[in-house]
Amino acid sequence: MYQNQEIYEHALALLALGHDPNENEDFAEQAPYHLAAFCGEAEETDRWLRLYGGIGSSPDFNRIRLPLEDDFPLCDRLAPVAALYLAAMLILDEDPDRSQFLYERYGEALSDVHNGIPATLESIKNIYF
Repeated sequence: MYQNQEIYEHALALLALGHDPNENEDFAEQAPYHLAAFCGEAEETDRWLRLYGGIGSSPDFNRIRLPLEDDFPLCDRLAPVAALYLAAMLILDEDPDRSQFLYERYGEALSDVHNGIPATLESIKNIYF
């Protein structure tokens, strides 16, 4: 199980930044909010991963702020995706082009996760009679 701090550190590594809290104080303050936003966006994907992976239901989490000291509430498969999202959001104002590049990589990574979820067959309801 990942901790939010590990995802934050991975995001900093994607940005080629060190882990010194004094250097990245602003990013450390923003990260809990961006992580919560990611978890809200990826919650449905997490449900599908848990369903087909035989993993229990996801724990309740704060959809506004996820402290860096807490465990990451979604499946571990989504942790690297969260790091890409977080890196993109942290530099959005400072370097929009680089942020866009990372956000596209986030979208591709999330799509890869979706593609790995098995399809289900369901009957089609005839609502036209």
